[in-house]
Amino acid sequence: MQQRSIVTKIADLMAVANDCFLMAVPFEPEPLPGQFVMISFGDGRTDPFLPRPISIFDWDDGMLTLLIRVVGRGTLLMARQAVGMPVRVTGPLGNSFPDESGSVCFIGGGIGIAPLYYAAKRSTAQDKRFILGFRSAEQSYLTDDYLKIATAHFVSDDGSLGDKLFPHQKLDALAKSGEKPDLVITCGPEKMMAAVHEVAKKHGIRDHHSLESRMGCGIGACLGCRVQMPGASVLVCKEGPIFDGSIFEEKK
Repeated sequence: MQQRSIVTKIADLMAVANDCFLMAVPFEPEPLPGQFVMISFGDGRTDPFLPRPISIFDWDDGMLTLLIRVVGRGTLLMARQAVGMPVRVTGPLGNSFPDESGSVCFIGGGIGIAPLYYAAKRSTAQDKRFILGFRSAEQSYLTDDYLKIATAHFVSDDGSLGDKLFPHQKLDALAKSGEKPDLVITCGPEKMMAAVHEVAKKHGIRDHHSLESRMGCGIGACLGCRVQMPGASVLVCKEGPIFDGSIFEEKK
């Protein structure tokens, strides 16, 4: 797929939680579900120096939307930008989620829900549903948007939103009740994805996971995104960010 690095202008900014916001920018070409972009300031500043890898939340008719969580100085400065300010976007980068014509369950925790919106929107599955986990109802966001795409099961740590369960426990309950999907797609904390893999393996479900890592270049040149998983040492940007569940299993 063609990749580009362009300076474009922020078309829209919208806070969706205390520490999360949506940013929309004009960008081509159309990305694949699960891909990401590298985003940085487009006004020539060199501080912060490195761009940030951001999952693609949505793309529609030339408009790219990113769901960004403020986790440090760079993303905080990005959140304080205004509509019309320039940003540099490089991408789309990485591989993509597989598609499935049968049934797919998209499982996300916290900011890990970001790439699942576009993935479910583009999915050709006859039956698709979300399992979305948050710490609490107060700390949840965009729930109505996800409900417009597919059936959604919400879980929370304190039970204030949906069931008081972890995402992998909800998947296990669905599978035991006869609602076993053909494919599971996840993004979120590593421990959450590893637990989802164990449930998927138990029930014979194919599973693919989007790993997160700090990145400097997004193309495998700087080696900054290498992570050690039980199954392999991988460069997230070059070999991923999508990996099948074997990444969570020790090699024998």
